[in-house]
Amino acid sequence: MATDNLLERFVEVQLQEWRRLNGEKKKKTPSGPVIAISREPGCDGEGIARMLANEFGLVLYDSKITEEIARDAQVSERMVAMLDETLRSELDEWLDDFTGGAGLSAHQYLQSLRSVLFAVAAHGNAVILGRGGNFLLPPEKRTLGLSLVAPLEVRVRDLMQKLHLSEKDAREQIARKERERRLWVKKLSQADINDATNYHLVINTALVTPETIVKIVGGIIK
Repeated sequence: MATDNLLERFVEVQLQEWRRLNGEKKKKTPSGPVIAISREPGCDGEGIARMLANEFGLVLYDSKITEEIARDAQVSERMVAMLDETLRSELDEWLDDFTGGAGLSAHQYLQSLRSVLFAVAAHGNAVILGRGGNFLLPPEKRTLGLSLVAPLEVRVRDLMQKLHLSEKDAREQIARKERERRLWVKKLSQADINDATNYHLVINTALVTPETIVKIVGGIIK
């Protein structure tokens, strides 16, 4: 119940901001940047995503928030309803491309997830962490597709320290999450999550500090 209330408050704040921006359309204010982040387990993708959101005044949609919105039909519909007529038509056409016009009745969650991500990207000023955002969004809706990687040994040590895991457990958790994310992206778009050509930018977090990553990203999105 508490989680539901937090989700409702989060969404309501975003909807209020979108209404404000919609009311300023006559000023032709462009939508802000959209950063879609994929990360290998143990790269501190969550921490880097938060830093980017804070630095550039963006809203962070982490994988948990995005998933909860997508699974709540009423909340998802409210977000999509904020799209103007042109964007809603664009969304309908885009969804048809995935289904051959047959509809997504058998895949309601994926339909909802795609719709939510589209609505978030259409309004801009967002960091989308995980849930295949880099692969589910049309290329023109992404300002930056960012992949965070690091050597396995570095990622194992990171999880051991942060989660107080044994080396064996850390390796097993990384292997499981890598497999899940690889299969998820393959299911969504027939793409390889490890293929660098699917991103604008791939950064090794073992060699580049979070502060430098923020500077690099800033040079791209500004």
